[in-house]
Amino acid sequence: MQRHSKEVAAAVDEAGEVCLERRGEGSFLLISKDRVEQTREGLDALARLLNALGGDDNAETLGRALKAALPWVKFLPEKDQIAFAREFTWTVGACSDLGLWAPFGRLLHSWKQTAAIHANPRLAKELSRALDADLGPVMMPTEGDSGAAEEG
Repeated sequence: MQRHSKEVAAAVDEAGEVCLERRGEGSFLLISKDRVEQTREGLDALARLLNALGGDDNAETLGRALKAALPWVKFLPEKDQIAFAREFTWTVGACSDLGLWAPFGRLLHSWKQTAAIHANPRLAKELSRALDADLGPVMMPTEGDSGAAEEG
C-alpha cells in the first residue's frame, strides 16, 4: 500500500471501501470515515426502532419477524424464542450505544448453535441429559478466554 497509496485512496473515494489482502495473514478493509459514520447512524436508528417495537406489547410480532428474518429461530423451543427475542433487542440497543458490535455477533452465533442442537433431536437429548459423574474441577477462565478484548 505504501507504494500505491494514492491509487488506494482514489479507490476508497470511488468505491467507499477497499479490501487489502495480505499473504498468510488476515485482510484489512479500508473504509472512508463518512461511510463508517453513515453506517453507525443507520444502525443506531434501527436499534432505536427495534427497541421501541420490542416491548412486551409487540413480543409476538417481533417473534414472527425474527423467525422470518432468521429461519433457524424456528428450531428453538418457544421459551427460548422469547428469550432470544428479548436478548436480541437488548443487545442491539446496548451495542449501538457502545458502538461495539462484537457482542451482537457472539449473541447470534451462540443462539444459532443452540438452534442447531435443537434441530438434531438425538444431539439435543444427549446434551440435555443429567451427568452421571463428577467430571472434576473446572478451571477459572483467563482474561484471554473471557473475550475481554472487544472489537467493534
